[in-house]
Amino acid sequence: MKKVLLGIFVVASLASCNKGKSVDKLESEDQKASYAFGTGLGEQIKGLGGRLVETDSINYDQLEKGIRDYLKAGKEGRESYAIGQQVGQQIETVINQQQLDQMDKDIIVQGIMDVVRHKKLLITQEAGMGILDTYAKSNQQKLVKKNLDESAKLIEEKKKASGAKATASGLVYVVEKEGSGAKPNINSVVKVKYTGKILSTGKVFDSTDKNPEAKGGVEFPLNQVIPGWSEGLQLMTKGAKYKFYIPANLGYGEMGAPGGQIGPNQALEFEVELVDFKEGQPAPAAGQPGAQGGQGMSDAQLQELQKQIQAQAAQQQGK
Repeated sequence: MKKVLLGIFVVASLASCNKGKSVDKLESEDQKASYAFGTGLGEQIKGLGGRLVETDSINYDQLEKGIRDYLKAGKEGRESYAIGQQVGQQIETVINQQQLDQMDKDIIVQGIMDVVRHKKLLITQEAGMGILDTYAKSNQQKLVKKNLDESAKLIEEKKKASGAKATASGLVYVVEKEGSGAKPNINSVVKVKYTGKILSTGKVFDSTDKNPEAKGGVEFPLNQVIPGWSEGLQLMTKGAKYKFYIPANLGYGEMGAPGGQIGPNQALEFEVELVDFKEGQPAPAAGQPGAQGGQGMSDAQLQELQKQIQAQAAQQQGK
């Protein structure tokens, strides 16, 4: 992070001026939050740039253009203006991870430039911190509901797909290839190959194919992964390939995944091959060393999941 921001001051003189829109008054909550976001970034730039920011050696028009070009230009147009591009990339990453598409990018940049140019700010930075906190909480609440509704609709659509089956918990799966032999249980350690996608966008967020060291598969204890995986893998035999459509409550829930790759209440799609499995250890009790937080399951969840799996197995045998 420090290298990225310091690079702004080294290469700033390479860009040329390109003004975006600016405002004299912040009308909406989106604008206020955007400006507060920008002023916060501006303070970071000032702090890391040190003495250079206080001199005339920085061409702020050029710095501003670099940031704006990255946020507005297509992929091919992003090869130059390395300074502001990197700041723009950071802004874009936050916007994408937090699903803040409604933020005004021009006003974010205005907030940055007002700080580094020592202009009078439209809102104080103290007020900006409060605005951002309230805005983030409000946006999270909206996303939780929006994504939950969208995910539920997508899962219902997948239930109608050819060959699709649904368990009592709501997990939807399609058998692409059956294996043979025994099935893992909740305490098994499985070796799998997989690709995970956001169901609504099809974006791949994780895959063993991307990791040369995981070409033969990776190992997971089934009692320490998301409920959709724990349930789904117990339906499989060695060598089987399944596709799972996992509703939000069997995935990462309202909190989403750490790092922002999976947002709150987003349904997931996994293509999974069960390479092998072995017996493992029971899940540690909450608060004990090795206990999983967030994506692990409680004892009650494990018991309920076992009941659902047993009922599913009995139903399949009766067919």
